Amino acid sequence: MSEEKIAKVDRNRAIPLYFQVSEHLEEMIKEGEIRPNEQMLAEEVLAERFGVSRPTINKAITILIRKSMLSREKGKGTFVRSGEVRLTLMQELISLHESMQRKNISFRTVVLELQRQKANAMVAEKLDLKEGARIYSLKRLRYVEDEPFIISESHLPHQLFPDLEKQNLRDRSLYDVLEQEYKIPVVKTERTARAVKAFDMEAQLFRIPLGDPVIQLEGIAFSRQNLRVECFKTFIRGDRGVLGTTLYRRKEGN
Repeated sequence: MSEEKIAKVDRNRAIPLYFQVSEHLEEMIKEGEIRPNEQMLAEEVLAERFGVSRPTINKAITILIRKSMLSREKGKGTFVRSGEVRLTLMQELISLHESMQRKNISFRTVVLELQRQKANAMVAEKLDLKEGARIYSLKRLRYVEDEPFIISESHLPHQLFPDLEKQNLRDRSLYDVLEQEYKIPVVKTERTARAVKAFDMEAQLFRIPLGDPVIQLEGIAFSRQNLRVECFKTFIRGDRGVLGTTLYRRKEGN
């Protein structure tokens, strides 16, 4: 962060000092003077350089946190956040793993849970199974550029994918495993997307406040002959993720 780029606030303006500071810092971030993942100077240092009080700096920082431009990490400090990540999950049948590889974005997966369970009525209906049938329950936390970004919850029929717990689901796409190891490719998914509020699980794993917006994707994955192989629920951080799609208008006669 260049000290020369910091300007004193104008006390003759009608705009509050903290808002002037937030505007100036926002401009510096957008112009690349303060880079993504760079740590901000301490509030007392910023206060001295801007010629304002520390509470004024704190208010300015809070504005930029609410705009998702900065983030506070307990015990570490305040950092510039990375930009939004554009996903094409509603446009193309492609795994998050593949999507991140195409974009050359740093990405890793943590398997939080993989266990055998009995399907409840709702899961059984989605997978076209009898209630109580054996299934796998898989929960993963996906990091993009070392930030928790996506929570994936999947249920899969045990009879189709025996010994799934022996597969490497940390470094491989789930759909790649289903196709390569079990010869059951995913050829279609039905998905719905909605905006929801972060509850305890999402807030804790994403390290965001309760009630913050998240994007929820929910659906079913099919293999050939409409075989149901997975029902899933995915949560994407609303402050980082963007769902993109391309639509084409069909001309009459085509």
